[in-house]
Amino acid sequence: MISRWVLRQYQRVFSLSRWMRLHFTLMGKLCLIVCLMAGVYGVDTKASSTYQLFVFVLVILIFALLGSVINRLQVTVQRKLPRYATVGEPFTYHVTVSNRSRHGYQDLVLIEQLSESFPTLDQLSEFYATKNKRWYQQGISFRHWLRYLTFQRGASIDEQAIANLGVQQATQVNVICKPARRGKLKFSGAYIAKADLLGLFRRLFFVPDHQSCWVLPKYYPMSALALQGRRLYQSGGVSLANSVGDSLEFMSLRDYRQGDALNQIHWKSFARHGKLIVKEYQDEYFVRRALVLDSELGLLEAEVFEAAVSVAASLVITERQQDALLDLMFVNQQAHRFTSGRGLDHSAHLQELLASVQASEQSFSKLTELVLAHAQQCSSLVCVLMHWDTQRQTFVNKLIAKNIPLAVFLIHDGSVTKGELTNTPENFYLINAQNIAEDLAAL
Repeated sequence: MISRWVLRQYQRVFSLSRWMRLHFTLMGKLCLIVCLMAGVYGVDTKASSTYQLFVFVLVILIFALLGSVINRLQVTVQRKLPRYATVGEPFTYHVTVSNRSRHGYQDLVLIEQLSESFPTLDQLSEFYATKNKRWYQQGISFRHWLRYLTFQRGASIDEQAIANLGVQQATQVNVICKPARRGKLKFSGAYIAKADLLGLFRRLFFVPDHQSCWVLPKYYPMSALALQGRRLYQSGGVSLANSVGDSLEFMSLRDYRQGDALNQIHWKSFARHGKLIVKEYQDEYFVRRALVLDSELGLLEAEVFEAAVSVAASLVITERQQDALLDLMFVNQQAHRFTSGRGLDHSAHLQELLASVQASEQSFSKLTELVLAHAQQCSSLVCVLMHWDTQRQTFVNKLIAKNIPLAVFLIHDGSVTKGELTNTPENFYLINAQNIAEDLAAL
């Protein structure tokens, strides 16, 4: 009960602070500070004349507030976002501000707004992993509350000045955005701020414009893995292979069965016989790689999981250059398996999936069942793990027993050395979460 009351006070303090930050200009903030200090030192009007300064500055601020009320503005905002961005790397997008009124404007300010919502106590406890800590470590300070709100917002965008906006004209503003996390970046709209004649207080005009773009995980250049995987038969035939496997070879005609693809119907035979007949092709054999991402964080820090996602994203980019299909397997709330390759899906979709994946508890058993169920279809496997316990070692040994080429990437926080680990496979790589670029470049 006390914690929830504290969170409500955080919300009130933050709302007041943001209101003042958005509405007062720099000069207005200075006048407000002078007014407050003069009010404090001028309480005793007989001992000091500072109260005169207080009254003077207060009257100026009141006139600035009243002057901003009469401001009128009719504008539209059109934002042009890129489809993808990368976490930690600033990108520039364009915003077109159009004037729909019969008056020109000077010294406007564009303030972009990202979607946000105040966090609950459960969300904060899960984010900072306070549930398993001692009682004096479970408190959430205002600094932590602000840090979570910044993380939820997803990016930082500075205010952009618009010097002049002519009558019935439009101007293009270049905005720099720096994503702070992966996932979907959601824009709710933008404020156009217009200051009063004194330049102390701004009136805000909100223009709704809901848009979003994907912030992909950070990836690092690395060499392709030398996993000798042979071509295997894949059920699904030509519709699955689609020029990845052997060359297409027509074999025969047969009657249509439910589930056959429409592009396999032989329309000349349909016109001749009046029933659906489909074409059959030879069985397809091609290389199919699997990328397995362990999402069970355990007691590790969230930075280790983010590093694991970045390593997986780097592997997806590297495998895109290979003539093979790629299966991405992970567990979010349930086990997932997505296939990418020429004619099926683009690797950018796998990047979107990696951008949205979250750590989950006790998920490795589900991941083990998923991988072993499809292991016979895979020419090779790449596992990105965060632990090297008995469960993971047993899982790796089962894959080795199936004679499937295997590579294992173990992400750690810097407290593990390869000499301390036992029962490691041949292609085993230790990746420090703090030195991902160096470790991947050294492969």
